[in-house]
Amino acid sequence: MTAPDAQLDTDLRHRVVEAMTAVLARLVERDEPITEDVDMADGLGVSSSMGLELLLEVEEQVGIQIDVERMRPDELRTVGELATFIAGHSRPW
Repeated sequence: MTAPDAQLDTDLRHRVVEAMTAVLARLVERDEPITEDVDMADGLGVSSSMGLELLLEVEEQVGIQIDVERMRPDELRTVGELATFIAGHSRPW
């Protein structure tokens, strides 16, 4: 565990993962479970507009505001990577 991970709110991250997987399953119409290691673009076919919808719905469901200014999409390819980013770069409403 790296130093930044040590400060990560694991409960928030868990809630983000749950919200993300539910929203993604609906957006991509997938019945199989979505795991943290799946690539959102290559594995699920998530487009940029779907990605925006995902972020907006996660914000609403979890009650947070995500700091999208610090996002680097090329570094946030998997569900788990994005969940970790969101947990570390968001604040409650």
